[in-house]
Amino acid sequence: PTPCQHHPPHPKMRRAGNVDGMRWTTRATWVRIVVLACVDMGAAGIWFGVRQMVNVDNDAQALALTILFIALPLLTIAVAAWDGVRDGFSLLWLLAPFVCFLPPMFLFFGDSALKYGACYAVFGLVANVLGALLHRSGSY
Repeated sequence: PTPCQHHPPHPKMRRAGNVDGMRWTTRATWVRIVVLACVDMGAAGIWFGVRQMVNVDNDAQALALTILFIALPLLTIAVAAWDGVRDGFSLLWLLAPFVCFLPPMFLFFGDSALKYGACYAVFGLVANVLGALLHRSGSY
């Protein structure tokens, strides 16, 4: 017999990946993170396509700023809150928005946009915490 057979699981370990109500992994969370990565890449790709078709720099810059300051933060907040409401708090949302923003940042915006990825991570974590509060209270 292995030592695990003689010792019951720790009472705070409710299921794999869940410690003290904090979730590290669920398939649904990973799917939502992939959705966020695809949306980030898609939004940046749309900006890049419009920039290539329209030679007016002001319009392309306005669209880029709209994507960076409005669209991507709102999408990050929506997906992270959705995950929190559905599955509770996950510490993955501290890094996931930042990591999801890295490919479009390097491909389309340049490394000067790195600070926005850090802001998205903060927005994602706060939104996930607020969603998890709704999940915990059962009022969703």
